[in-house]
Amino acid sequence: MNNVEDNSRQSLDSGDVTTAKRSSISCDRELLAKGVGIVQRAVSARSTLPILQGVLIETSNQGLRLIGTDLELSIEAYVPVMSTGDFQVVLPAKYLTEIVRRLPAREVIITCDSENRVVTISSGKAIYEINSMEAREYPLFPEVPDIPWWKVSGKNLTDFVRQTVFCAATEETRPFLTGVFMSFEGDEVRLVSTDSFRLALRKSSFDNVNSPKQNKGLIIPARTLSEVARIVQGSDNEVEVYASENQIAFKCQETTIVSRLIEGQFPNYDRVIPQQYSTVITVKRVALQETVDRVAIMGKDEFGTIRLTTDNDLLTISANAPEVGKAQDQVTTVSMSGEPGEIALRSRYLMDILKAVDDDEVSLRLTGSLSPVVITQVGVESKDSGSFLYLIMPVTLNA
Repeated sequence: MNNVEDNSRQSLDSGDVTTAKRSSISCDRELLAKGVGIVQRAVSARSTLPILQGVLIETSNQGLRLIGTDLELSIEAYVPVMSTGDFQVVLPAKYLTEIVRRLPAREVIITCDSENRVVTISSGKAIYEINSMEAREYPLFPEVPDIPWWKVSGKNLTDFVRQTVFCAATEETRPFLTGVFMSFEGDEVRLVSTDSFRLALRKSSFDNVNSPKQNKGLIIPARTLSEVARIVQGSDNEVEVYASENQIAFKCQETTIVSRLIEGQFPNYDRVIPQQYSTVITVKRVALQETVDRVAIMGKDEFGTIRLTTDNDLLTISANAPEVGKAQDQVTTVSMSGEPGEIALRSRYLMDILKAVDDDEVSLRLTGSLSPVVITQVGVESKDSGSFLYLIMPVTLNA
């Protein structure tokens, strides 16, 4: 793939294409609004370069091509057209997005006056005239390799992202923690994220994995994966994943998302996962989620610190805010093995996990009050493919 900032866009009138002074196309309003809505998510309103605040619109054999980029993330989408024209313009994303949402009629006609650099968008009796920017200044869309590393349904990819991305760090002090680590081992794909206080690991096996044998993993910006999941969510269509040394691409039907990878060494996460546990309990996920939500109200900080205590067949959740009061509730466990245990956690971290997974039951594994708690699927070992594993670092009990 090419680095997007190292390229400048070639003009349509460079000799290969002859551009008329006025050219028009027509397209469906809903399809246009969907395409603009997708690509504008890569546009940064805070960019100091005006050209990067715009969306590139150009005609092509595949339809109306739309591109948005902030040089870190680039998104391309195609919109079918009902009549063909020939132009290439850049329009401000802010206004374009609002305009296409409000157009009154189903058919939209876009006319480009290349001599005056004015684009007219009309629908029904509504007419907008917008001053365009010079398309030659817009960055080229990055090249995508020929062979995908991985093929996965949009629905499955959305689930994997939803179950991992929330554990990535949001502060930029350690950039390599602001991404999700994707690695390939045989036919298994792993997604891992951590902010050093918690960790998410999701593993799945697929028949269509074609990554290089020497691949050491990729750190994908959490923002990129969130945007990909938002675009392909709920879709049964296949998403093709491509990668190079410094970029990753996701292609689903007429949409392509390309992002820079994050440089750096992702932590050796296996070292922090306990290999043995002194206490293992199984609980109903929703019951635990509701109990934690109730008790955390009395947590003494913004994270709602709570204490989990296991004894017999009960899991006791408690919180103490000395200046306000106390709270306590209990959940009956489905099963319990090992010794009674106790640990203090940030309730927000536990709640995030319980909301991210869909299983009816989850397994909590403890190894003392000073070791992290591990949350896994019931009946699935952490080393098994297809499993998830979450880890939360404890809070000092006397804090």
